[in-house]
Amino acid sequence: MQIARVTAWRNAGAIWLAACAVLGFGCFVFAGDQLHAWPDRFWAAVVWQLVFGVALAALLLGTIAWERAQELSLRDVGWRKPTSRTALALGMVFGALYVSGVYAGILNDPAMQGVDPFALPGIRFALIPLGISMGIAEEALMRGYFMTELARGGAPTWAQMLLSGGCSAAYHSFHNPSWIGFLPSFLLFSLHAGLYVFARRSLTPTIVAHSMYHVLCAPYLLMFAMAQSYAT
Repeated sequence: MQIARVTAWRNAGAIWLAACAVLGFGCFVFAGDQLHAWPDRFWAAVVWQLVFGVALAALLLGTIAWERAQELSLRDVGWRKPTSRTALALGMVFGALYVSGVYAGILNDPAMQGVDPFALPGIRFALIPLGISMGIAEEALMRGYFMTELARGGAPTWAQMLLSGGCSAAYHSFHNPSWIGFLPSFLLFSLHAGLYVFARRSLTPTIVAHSMYHVLCAPYLLMFAMAQSYAT
């Protein structure tokens, strides 16, 4: 359903600004600043992931309630929408490639010396539901609601994809405000936006990919992010 362009951009902008405030500043910057000084980096990363999980759940629930007033439901933005096997396979490929890159980065970074990303302490299994919920929330917000609002305002598909990638990368780089902090996330989330479009705007393939990142890399992904951001 088309709506006035100014309304659509206002809605998309509100979603992004909320993500910047809650995830960018609240989680990446404020929580990261508190936790990086912990002597035990492993448990600092576990707590950081819990903070992100709670923040993402609150953001998604708030957005669902607010968007209902805009006549837009979670199903309207691709929740449980049928898609192709090819799109699902691509989601799994994205996940596998990203996880491989994270593991390689951890194993080759001097700041992560002694960290074994293949280790399986019990907390990694306990974090699985949280990782899945985080993937669902962020994809519903920044691919589902964000891109659908832009589409309702008549934005071309290429612009939706680039804006989704750029706006996601922006708050992911609050703790590392540099090109090296921004560009990899921009590429990753622009590919997510492209996969969302390729999947006929079903959220399932991008949720599969994003959930794999958190489930298979937790909590070492955030340990790695902390080491990169607070390196002296």
